[in-house]
Amino acid sequence: MEFKKKMQQRFILAVGYILTGLALVCIDLVNASENYFYFSFGFALLLMGILRLFRYRKITKSTQTMRKQELTEQDERTRMIAERARSWCFSLSATAAGIWVIILSLMGRHEEALPFSWYVCAMVVLYWICFVIIRKKY
Repeated sequence: MEFKKKMQQRFILAVGYILTGLALVCIDLVNASENYFYFSFGFALLLMGILRLFRYRKITKSTQTMRKQELTEQDERTRMIAERARSWCFSLSATAAGIWVIILSLMGRHEEALPFSWYVCAMVVLYWICFVIIRKKY
């Protein structure tokens, strides 16, 4: 995929983050609930989208900066680091959720353990599906 097109897609995704964040903040303000989940999550998405827009604007401002970023992203070391980071993130989050399920279950808080157990199950199933697809591809 051409790098310029990839940057345009990232720009559109950042705008999507901003719109989703604004929608969540507005939902919280309209409902005026005491639960600040919508506001906090929406504000985080809004802020992340804005920061990404600034970053992409800075990268696409000159062809030299864009070329440098393209070379950085295509570097094998950078790709290996990103792949390992994703792998560690998956492993650590699934393991932490599994441990949390066990702790909550031992405490007798089965209702609170249920979402974490569903998360672990979903991660394992998603991993299996991805493994099968990638194995067929390569």
